[in-house]
Amino acid sequence: ALNGKAVGFEKIIKMIDDMVAFLKKEQLDDDSKKEYCDTQFDQSEDKKKELDHSISDSEAAISEMEGSIEQLKEEIAALDAGIRALDKSVAEATEQRKADNADYKDLMSSNKMAKEVLGWAKNRLNKFYNPALYKPPPKRELSSEDRIVENMGGVVPTEAPGGIAGTGIGAA
Repeated sequence: ALNGKAVGFEKIIKMIDDMVAFLKKEQLDDDSKKEYCDTQFDQSEDKKKELDHSISDSEAAISEMEGSIEQLKEEIAALDAGIRALDKSVAEATEQRKADNADYKDLMSSNKMAKEVLGWAKNRLNKFYNPALYKPPPKRELSSEDRIVENMGGVVPTEAPGGIAGTGIGAA
């Protein structure tokens, strides 16, 4: 163009047109990427909101469970105290029953001895007042040595009666 030749701007215009077409294509790509990014941002924000809500729900559930745990601890402590009191009362009742049982056994033993004494006294009275009902005491069985002594003319000593008033009835 400087040397007087006519130079056309067609090449430059074509380059500018190519560049404009290229920039339009890049703008369309950028627009689609921006739209994709906006969609992803929206989805991420939705996820974040869901997770925040889930966290707050979990924290509420945790605090509720902690309150429940404290209440259960108190109930367990109360039940434990009740069980200990029950164990103590059972032990006391057992001791009382043992004492009552010992008293009962003493009473039964005393009653048995009293019945034996009454039977002995009744038999003695029958000997005097009603000889037909009198039951003499059983004959003493002599051992073989005592029989030999008696047969030889010796005297076999009798055992001294023991028990209550010489009746032979004694406490077991």
